[in-house]
Amino acid sequence: MEENQEKVVNKPKKGIRLWVFIVSLIATMLISVFLTVALVITQLPKADNKLAFGALKKNEMFQIEKVFYFLKQNYLDKNVTNEQLIQGALKGMAESVGDPYTTYLVNDETAQLDETVNGAFGGIGAELKSDQSRVVISTTMEGSPSQQVGLQSDDVITKVDGEDMTGKTISEVVKKVRGEVGTDVVLTIERAGTSLEVKLTRASIAINTVKAELDKEDATIGHVRITSFAKNTAQELEKAVKDLTDKGAKAFVFDVRYNPGGLLDQAYKVANMFLKDGEPIVQVEDRFGEKKIYKASSDIGKFKITQPYVLLVNEGSASASEILAAALKEGAGAQIVGTKTYGKGTAQTQVTLPDGGVLKYTYAKWYTAKGKSIDKEGIKPDIEMKSNSISKLEISSFKGTFTYDQVNDHIKSMEIMLEGLGYQPKRTDGYFSKEASEALKKFQTDYHLQSTGTYTNEVQNYLLSAYALYLSDQSKDPVYLKASKLVEENNG
Repeated sequence: MEENQEKVVNKPKKGIRLWVFIVSLIATMLISVFLTVALVITQLPKADNKLAFGALKKNEMFQIEKVFYFLKQNYLDKNVTNEQLIQGALKGMAESVGDPYTTYLVNDETAQLDETVNGAFGGIGAELKSDQSRVVISTTMEGSPSQQVGLQSDDVITKVDGEDMTGKTISEVVKKVRGEVGTDVVLTIERAGTSLEVKLTRASIAINTVKAELDKEDATIGHVRITSFAKNTAQELEKAVKDLTDKGAKAFVFDVRYNPGGLLDQAYKVANMFLKDGEPIVQVEDRFGEKKIYKASSDIGKFKITQPYVLLVNEGSASASEILAAALKEGAGAQIVGTKTYGKGTAQTQVTLPDGGVLKYTYAKWYTAKGKSIDKEGIKPDIEMKSNSISKLEISSFKGTFTYDQVNDHIKSMEIMLEGLGYQPKRTDGYFSKEASEALKKFQTDYHLQSTGTYTNEVQNYLLSAYALYLSDQSKDPVYLKASKLVEENNG
């Protein structure tokens, strides 16, 4: 989610933070992964949830064993392992039900699921940035391993466990730095011309799922982004609203754009903050057709949001985000601004198997408080407006170089981003013109890159970071501007 990175920040010359880039870009690229993380942890299905050993007939087991035997004995690659075949069979079994949210997860996949659900990962608690092709520590978290060993801002990470990090991207460095909680990692640090070697023990690092700030033009409006629904999301939201209120916020714009979901119990707790006790939040129907209605209650939480607010959604808002949006729309009469949501109306749970793999499967449907299914339909906002977005761009990695007189979708995306940033490529149709080359040269110069006028994967990464910063600016976000106007009027 994707991968979730260790609070990664790319820092252009003006030093603007890039958390929005982390959220929007990763969520966009890995939306299909995260959409599967929609777990109801309040209850499991009834007795049929128990594993039914011996349920397969002898001839059925014989077929499985026969395929296994023939592949082991006759497949061209004699190095194929038992584990490969067994995991492949388990994955195939999960996929065979035809449900995109039912899957068998192993190794890194289970780790990613755990991180998303628990809102934490094993790391050192350092915020990283890119500085002239070097990966540098920006800040350290209070009480983190990084702070405990004395890592400082502007420390350059030159090696991780003895491996040279020269020329590595932030993502590549993060993968090396992160790991299982309790394990050690050795960083080689360059500080003021001196090389230092530091040993750290990885700890559980919390992933903040709520980002809050005051409106830059009107400090009475608070902008609160909920990036996913993890273990502590409701708690984080309550704190964010209280903090912004203490700073003068009298109205709020709540933002679940590109929020792909997460724990449904957190969606209940968050919705509970907006609804009067007794108001229905969501209906959940199991395989037997039995429905359970979840209602707002002081038993769920006592904190209530009473200030005027608007909710922002888009096509990347899914699952738990849609539960929240539907509950607020039907139960609180909230105004919703943006584009139609994703449309995921099912719930998943999981079981861990003896081999460490995780079977995640759909066990229920959910309906809005009024009994409407949004599955494959989504939720239509009250005011439809499109955001500036990275999601429509061609942002996959590529090999080689694009240059003058070529035509490609990557070039088109480059031109769109350059135009948004004010570099005037003159056209955005995918043709690499001389004007586009000159615009790119200006960008490369501004970001301390070699001014070649050619487009590489490295340049794309810098351009994406800069463009994401541009999109994160409240003054450049038409949907946010509309919402802030609405809450300003409501607060009036």
